Amino acid sequence: MIRRLLGGRTEQRELTFSDIWKRGLEADSARTTSGEVVDYDAALTLSSVYAAIRLLSDSVSTLDLDVLYRSGGSEQKFRPLPPWVLSMSTELRNHEVLGQVVTSLLLDGNAYLATLRDDTGRVLSLSVLDPTDITPSMGSDDGGAQRLTFTSAKAPGVTFTSRDISMVRGLMKPGQIQGVSPVTAAREFLGLGIATQKFGAAFFGNGATPGAVIEVPGQLSPEGAQQLKSAWNEVHKGASNGSRLAVLTESAKFSKISLSPEDSQFLETRQATVQDVARLYGVPPHLLADASGSTSWGSGLAEQNVAFSQYSLRPLVTRVEAALTSIMRSEGIAVAYARFDLESMRRVTSDRWAAYSTAIQSGVLSIDEVRSYEGLAALPDGEGQRHYIPLNLAPVDAEPQG
Repeated sequence: MIRRLLGGRTEQRELTFSDIWKRGLEADSARTTSGEVVDYDAALTLSSVYAAIRLLSDSVSTLDLDVLYRSGGSEQKFRPLPPWVLSMSTELRNHEVLGQVVTSLLLDGNAYLATLRDDTGRVLSLSVLDPTDITPSMGSDDGGAQRLTFTSAKAPGVTFTSRDISMVRGLMKPGQIQGVSPVTAAREFLGLGIATQKFGAAFFGNGATPGAVIEVPGQLSPEGAQQLKSAWNEVHKGASNGSRLAVLTESAKFSKISLSPEDSQFLETRQATVQDVARLYGVPPHLLADASGSTSWGSGLAEQNVAFSQYSLRPLVTRVEAALTSIMRSEGIAVAYARFDLESMRRVTSDRWAAYSTAIQSGVLSIDEVRSYEGLAALPDGEGQRHYIPLNLAPVDAEPQG
């Protein structure tokens, strides 16, 4: 059944992004007070929106992904890995599939992963669907249990279950089953940013305002005006002639043209748009080339990386991990779960090894566990499995040894 949904996909390069992901953002409903239509394509024309989505999508999709399970109170690597975890798609690489999931979340607030399976129910590949083409609904089965189902315009009359499509949702309103689209929620200030961007482009593209004017009483012939301009440029044009004394005769007046306050403030408005987008996506402003508020995310690079991973990446990573884990559950893998190596972004090298040393000396981690975190093989003959504790530790009420 899922093949029917995936089989009709064809690539048409003349289509734009908004042609593919446009439903739910019709022109009338997407028009803002500024007069601009804000859809997914228009939002991506703002460099701050594109940069924020690229940063988050690339950061999540390039994290190391593994499958783990808990045994004896510690995490172990689950092996062998499900084949689809090694290669999620026959057409795309894993980071591209995961990047599509995160991009869909950041634009639409929802992402849908279609799972193509064999006759035994094993997942063969994953495909990220157009979120505006899928309509989820919540219903009840014969036993009264709630079930999430999906329909698609590409497969009319067919109802898909959560076994066919895995749904990833962003921010959700109470009582809703779909996530809120950030582009829809922030349509007004995104429209202001687009309008400001167009104003700046039109200002430089259509403007014919000179930098300065020399007023001469009376009528000048075209030849006289050209001679006056050439004489002025010959004396004053160029860096070496800057600030030279000018002498005007015959009641001529020199006037410098300045921008109106309304024209000069559009740069401040564009900067405010970057800050708004940073708030919208929870991205540190300094990563969007706005250093005005970088200190609020930490005083050093290590602190800023920790804040970025904790407040920006962790919510996205948790949602994607949960979706991949639910797909494994549908295959009958009940003990394993997907895990991105987000810890690698939260520590610099010196801090990491200092933490490992403390953990080994206090008996929290073994040498093999530390080596596994670093992607290294275990020591031979079980030499790295032993835990160590300091020999000089004793209860505070113990009698001293004579």
